[in-house]
Amino acid sequence: MSARDRLRAAVLLAASACAAPSGAGNIAASSYAWGENAGWINFAPNQGPGVTVDAGAVSGYAWCENFGWISLSPVGGGGVANNGNGGLSGYAWGENAGWINFAPANGGVSIDGATGQFSGYAWGENVGWINFGVATPVVTSWRATSGIFQDGFE
Repeated sequence: MSARDRLRAAVLLAASACAAPSGAGNIAASSYAWGENAGWINFAPNQGPGVTVDAGAVSGYAWCENFGWISLSPVGGGGVANNGNGGLSGYAWGENAGWINFAPANGGVSIDGATGQFSGYAWGENVGWINFGVATPVVTSWRATSGIFQDGFE
């Protein structure tokens, strides 16, 4: 193998190491929420599309051992919206979980715009309260852009 081929292989290896793992979206590994009735909900499952956060929405699928796949952007209605500053609203859907409200009365889920960490509570009639403030919280690489100018300086 020539020096040029070795360099090319090293660059490709480095680029692939920086890419998000398959099925992880832009959520960090070991990102969970907890529901008293649902158990652990994995927002970075090893299989499937995972969950992705952007300035307008949260999309993809989380996995719950007790309720199966939960869609954050269900076809035909619902969906979890991001107000661009980490304030979440709207509904996720699971075939066994039913609708899960990300902005219920006496609750609500938000993303810290600086750290990407989820916090707060969602509510589902079938799953009860889902706590995002656990020891292994859901964390995304998405960051809010409020307060940051286009050149990256505050």
